[in-house]
Order: sequence, then C-alpha cells, then structure tokens
Amino acid sequence: MERRQRQRPAPLSKGTGSAAALATLVLAASSIAGCGNVTVLTVSHAGDTDGVTATSIRVGALGSFSGFAASSFAPVTTGAAVYFDQLNASGGVYGRKIVYAPIVDDGTSPSGNTAGAQRLVQSKVFAVVGVGTPFFTGSSILRSQAVPTFGIQENTNAQWSGPTMFGAGGSFSAPTLPMPQVAYVAQETHSHVAAVLAYNVAQSSGGCVSVVRGLAKYHVKTPVVDFSIPYGAATLDADVTRMQQDHVDFVATCMDSTGNIKLSQTLQQHGMGSATQYWLDGYDTGILHNNQSAYQGVYFFLQQTPFEASALYHGVYPGIDAFNAALARYAPGTAPSGTALAGWVSADLFTQGLRAIGNDVTRTALVRAINRLTAYTADGAYPPVNWQVSHYGITGLDCTTYVRARGDHFVPVFTTPASVYSCYDLTGSAHLPTQTVTTLPLQPGVPGK
Repeated sequence: MERRQRQRPAPLSKGTGSAAALATLVLAASSIAGCGNVTVLTVSHAGDTDGVTATSIRVGALGSFSGFAASSFAPVTTGAAVYFDQLNASGGVYGRKIVYAPIVDDGTSPSGNTAGAQRLVQSKVFAVVGVGTPFFTGSSILRSQAVPTFGIQENTNAQWSGPTMFGAGGSFSAPTLPMPQVAYVAQETHSHVAAVLAYNVAQSSGGCVSVVRGLAKYHVKTPVVDFSIPYGAATLDADVTRMQQDHVDFVATCMDSTGNIKLSQTLQQHGMGSATQYWLDGYDTGILHNNQSAYQGVYFFLQQTPFEASALYHGVYPGIDAFNAALARYAPGTAPSGTALAGWVSADLFTQGLRAIGNDVTRTALVRAINRLTAYTADGAYPPVNWQVSHYGITGLDCTTYVRARGDHFVPVFTTPASVYSCYDLTGSAHLPTQTVTTLPLQPGVPGK
C-alpha cells in the first residue's frame, strides 16, 4: 500500500466517500525505489516471550475499525484472520495455534490509537498483526516495548522505522522520486499531453508530486496540474475545460474513487471520454460493478499481483491463489481487496518468521529471522521485499502491475509471457535525459513463471 523497496499494494481498495481513502493515495504514488543497505538488526526486551505458551501464541491487532475510516481499514483484520484460521486448521506452527485477540479499535482517533497500543502491551500479546489506521500514534509505544508489528504502512516513515516494524511490502517510502510507471502508461497508450489532478490535502497532493516528476522526466507535456481540488468538490468542469483547451489526452489522478468517478463522468460530458485515464485508487470490483460506465478503459497501478491472476494463471502466483481460496472459505461473500491482502501478507510474514525460529519462540528470534529475508514475496502475492533494506531505505528495483477496467471486471495489462510484473531500474539511467521508459527483463525473485 512500499514505498522503499516499497512493494505493497499501493492503491489499497477502499469504499467510496471515506476521507480515510485519501491516506492511501500517497502510497501508490510513492512506491519508488532507490539504493541502500543496513545491517540485520535484532531487539531484546523483558517481554521477549509475552503471549507464548506451550500450545498457543497470542497476537493482537490495532486499527480504525469504527469511525469514518472503518470502511477503509477493517478488511486488514479480515485478511489476517482468514490466514490464521487456515493456519490453525492445519495445526498451527510446530503445534502452537494462533490466538488472534484482542483486536483493538481506535475509533479512527489519534488518542484512541495510543490507548489501543497501551492496551495491547498490557495484554501481553507476542506481536501485533494487522495495523490499519490513518493515525498510528501508538507506534512509539509498540516500538519502545519491542513488540513485532505488522500492517499497512499508511503513515510516516518515522512511525514505521526500526527493526521491529514491518509494513506490508516495506516500511520506508520515498514519495517525491519520479514515478516511471505513469510515464510508461502514457507511452504505451501513445498519449502526449497530460493533466494531473489531486485534492488540496497533503496525502493526495504530496503523492502526486512523483507523478508530475515522472511525466516531466520522460518529457510528457503536462500543462494542467491542479492540486487545489477540495475533497467532495461539486464540479470538475473548470479542470476539464482547461484540458480541452490544452488538447490533453492523458489524465492521471491522486484522488479517491469518488473524485475519480466524478472526473470520468465530467470528461464524458465534455466529449473527452476517449482520453486515457490512470487512477491510483479504485481497484475494487464492487465499485466497478456499480460504476461501469465511469470505469471503462481506466488503467490502475498496483503493487501486488492482481486478484484476477488466480483464474488466468493458476499456480503461477500461489500466494494470490491461497488468499482467494481462504477468503472464500473462511469469509464467504467477502470481496478481495488490497487492504485484506495486506492483512494476509502481514500474517504470512509473521508466520514465516515463526517457522524459521522453531520451538524457541522469542520476539528477538522472530525479528532476527524476518530481517534476514532478502526477497520476500508472500509466495508470489507481492513483488520482492528486502528486509535488510526496507526498514530504512529503498532499493533500485521497482516492480509493479497494471490492470484495466473492461466491462464488469479488471484485466491485467502490460504483461509478458514470464510475469504480470513490469520492473524498472530507477538508478541506472536516472542522470541521463530520455524520452523512453524502459522496463527490465524479469528479475530474480520477482513472481512469475
């Protein structure tokens, strides 16, 4: 949602109309990579074995499960819960089953999040798996107590810093580096003149800085840039009129689904329905089904394996296959979403660490084991994350996927016979002037055939 080697679901699929959805927009635009190396770090604390018994391991969760952000973040615990249900059904990890409690609701409140973190520490949970909130004020408490923490990196780098903090897909973001992915879509759709729109809040406008810089780097003209749109704007006619005047044929947005749908409808009303649209939020089948006309032909940038890959390439991306199957079995009727997948991946990373350390279960050993992973993909659900780097820095390899709305479903696009992922080297030619976005051959560790 990472982003770092920051390979996570960047636009996490949310419901429409939630102010919290804005907080996800910066994630998609900031999934840009650089270089770095850190030493594998470990921690120790008096509560090193909190929550561990001979037969169980107690794990908590913390997030905005009521209040205005609930529709955006509640699915993170659904994803983690179905993972643990499946794990426990198979016997747990070396005979220990996961007790997933307490799941603490912060009410979409900074003070509630702080109080929730304190409650989890007092409950002596071994780890926190399934953090999802726009206000991670309790992070310092969990970090100070060396509680391994897993969830959606929806917040600042400082809140997710340190060797015990594991944002799904990476814990470090670099939101201002040029974004080649947007220029790649413009290139592949033969678009030449762009507009970039964002809300007048930092989570939206800040994330779109990398979009504008990416277009500029690859010499895509961008005469229309509007980062002053109020959330819930009544009309976008003025922006679309400017687009007409400047002959725009490519529109990228860092708004939420509600704003994007309004934009698409306005483009159609002004006779600009043929313009290529690139949204960083809105990969959600439920919203698509209810807004097919507005969605048609729109491109979406993801940092996960598309859910549709299970049917199209079954067995190639087993992590996505397993997620879809577990969701259908343990949460029937629940549509897959990037938020739920982040919870699933968080639970999987935690479990991989447990399996690596054997029966001597301590927080120190768990953190050490995870921080040795250099190409974690959740069995093909995400592009690789290097946990020797991704707490504090970013690598030069950035791999993403794309889907396009077609009818009542999404279709992966810009794929190769080897993979649904497109990878970019953000360091090798960064200093050279260029007008062409070049993708790399499939790199070692990137999910694919």
